[in-house]
Amino acid sequence: MSDGGLLQKATNQRSDNDATNELVAATIIPDSQDSDMSSLKDVAITLSYGAVLPFFVVMWFGVYLDFISLTILSPLVMISSLAFVWWKLNLGLPAFAGGNGLDMKKSFAIFSTYILLLGIPLLLATILVGDISLGDVSFDDSGDELEVKIRQNGGSGSHDASVTLYRAGSEVFSNDIQFDIDRSDGFGEYGIFTIATSDFYSGNALPSSEYTMDINIDNGDTVIQDIVLDSLVLSRDVTSVYSTAKPSMSESSDDCGSMSRCVSGISLSAYIGISSLDSIPGALPYADYSFTTTLSLDGNSVAIEYPTVTVEGGSSSTIGVFGLATWDSMGGKYGGGTMSNIGLYGSEISLMGSESNIEIGEGNIVIPKSDWSESDYGCYTLSVSVNDGTNEVNYESYYLYDESESSEESWTNVNSC
Repeated sequence: MSDGGLLQKATNQRSDNDATNELVAATIIPDSQDSDMSSLKDVAITLSYGAVLPFFVVMWFGVYLDFISLTILSPLVMISSLAFVWWKLNLGLPAFAGGNGLDMKKSFAIFSTYILLLGIPLLLATILVGDISLGDVSFDDSGDELEVKIRQNGGSGSHDASVTLYRAGSEVFSNDIQFDIDRSDGFGEYGIFTIATSDFYSGNALPSSEYTMDINIDNGDTVIQDIVLDSLVLSRDVTSVYSTAKPSMSESSDDCGSMSRCVSGISLSAYIGISSLDSIPGALPYADYSFTTTLSLDGNSVAIEYPTVTVEGGSSSTIGVFGLATWDSMGGKYGGGTMSNIGLYGSEISLMGSESNIEIGEGNIVIPKSDWSESDYGCYTLSVSVNDGTNEVNYESYYLYDESESSEESWTNVNSC
């Protein structure tokens, strides 16, 4: 009985130990698997926002950052993201650097991800190389030269372009031009060729005669058609003129003598541009022209013969202004002799004098009656004659200068003299 009892106890103890071992094993094994799964999940999440997201943000939006080149920005972002991921996942240091070694699973996942990300641009360039497309088509600031930018992803070398330009469907220019893909920017590689505006300009694009361009590259390998050019730049022929003469009124006895109110001077304006639905012409900011202005009494006696005004349209890099008008100021009798921004905000050109009048506007815009050659009462004609090198356009407006019964002078716009 005792032997049987000891044997039974040994058997029972062994069974209890086996059960305990199975329970421990059952507890440890699932915990190890869950730990591995959790570790891999953390790595994947960290890589997604620490590496993949910054890479694609730079890849798609980095080109819009003009203050830094992508060749500098991309390595900086990749190095910074790698440092962040390394720190976030507590990757450690290798033994040769004084550390306890690297976590091999995490290391493999991290370096595989970065190798893949670095290979994507090279893969895209390999797949897309040779594709030619149109980049920017624009004029320089003066409007004197058309610049055409041709892009080729990952490409280089020389290409031949057959270029044809049309105005309202009629051919105005055709030429073969060679260009090189020898430049690059945030968008990739590109080449440029230019065409002088004078080589194809044949009249105003506005209102309904737009210019278009076709480009055939390398004998049909790439054909780009119906490129619409800037109509405002390609409208520079003067077709409409308008003029006004506004009186500067005074109540000073020095100007009027015994009269209670009189005309002390005149403000002249010329409106030069393109025909519009209104009487005021539309502006032509890129037009070059000159014009003369004369105010005469009864069509014979000249009261004001304004110096010839010359206008240079567009922006000039040499003088740093847009739309410059110049004339002989006659020592200040006719303002300062220069005016900028002609045609930029409208077609009006104020013809300066030697005096200012806040009621009419700022600046030396009034020509005092003391500077007139003729100032008697009567009907005055204001004549403006414009020459743009191709066309001559004239306009006349009429004004009655008289004394009313109330001892006041009047200056009235009339239909004719």
